[in-house]
Amino acid sequence: MGIRTSSYRLRAAAASLVALTLAATLAGCGHVVADDASPTASASASSGPLTVVASLNQWGSLAAQIGGDDAKVTSILSSTTADAHDFEPTAKDVKTLHAADVVVVNGAGYDDWASKNLPSTTTVVSAADIVGAMDGDNPHLWFSRDARYAMADALRETFARLRGQDAKSFDANLETWKKKEDALEKRIEAFGKEHDDLTYAATESVAYYLMNDMGFEDKTPAGYARAMASEAEPAAADVRDFRRLLSDDGVRLLVNNPQEQNETTQGFVDIARKEKMPVLDVTEQMPPDYADLTAWIGALFDAVEQDMDTCRDSAKDCPTDESGDAANDGNTEQDRAVNEGDD
Repeated sequence: MGIRTSSYRLRAAAASLVALTLAATLAGCGHVVADDASPTASASASSGPLTVVASLNQWGSLAAQIGGDDAKVTSILSSTTADAHDFEPTAKDVKTLHAADVVVVNGAGYDDWASKNLPSTTTVVSAADIVGAMDGDNPHLWFSRDARYAMADALRETFARLRGQDAKSFDANLETWKKKEDALEKRIEAFGKEHDDLTYAATESVAYYLMNDMGFEDKTPAGYARAMASEAEPAAADVRDFRRLLSDDGVRLLVNNPQEQNETTQGFVDIARKEKMPVLDVTEQMPPDYADLTAWIGALFDAVEQDMDTCRDSAKDCPTDESGDAANDGNTEQDRAVNEGDD
């Protein structure tokens, strides 16, 4: 699924590339594109709502927030059971992508199928290009605070260039989004300051950026993490190290990607629950019952905050329900919403 990219590098690259995008836009010829091409807007992009197609619903929801009534946004991948890495677009999907004025992709090798063979008139906005992520880096960029802010700015600039008459609306939409996102980030920042010894292990690195933004230290055994990054089978010793970490109360939280579930990862989940350790299920795509990306991340944060406040002293001190599972594992309103969205 890709190795980790430091949040510092994301922050620096995002600031630099957004600045370049702004400069190029002011010069009248700038695009954020997935390759070295410099397409121009199609003739149909001069009036009416922009036709925007996103590879993933999480980026599509952000595009819809910035575009508002002046953009018609379609997302190709919206299912929490689909794997973007292995996804094969249908003929209808390809036709939809080719008809777009703007295609929004994640990049970093995650959704190459969405940017292949597009018409030269298509403008492509790539999260990976904006933050400087490359193939082999952790591609789950939507969970990065820096990537979300950079993408929001880039979408606003791209839409305003193609629809100058609607620039004020895009500006207003961006400010509305930032107020909502800022409120969440202030809560996350305060949480990190109020809690120490925040540690976790992950069955797969889907939420690495999110956990880092919340102030968690990743204690996943290195050998296991490398195997997951290269999509290889972990060695028996790495599996034993992971099991020991959970059994010995070595972390406060287990992050699980149910889309990558197998006998090994289910075993980790079973150990965590036996030890009354909170388990956070995080899917690749945004569950359809969330209005937008900020709402989804907010629900995941709410679940973690509840878990850590309930089990503040030790994961093993969590209260239990009649089934023996942690009482806060999936029983809060936010946890239920997260877990139901993953089914």
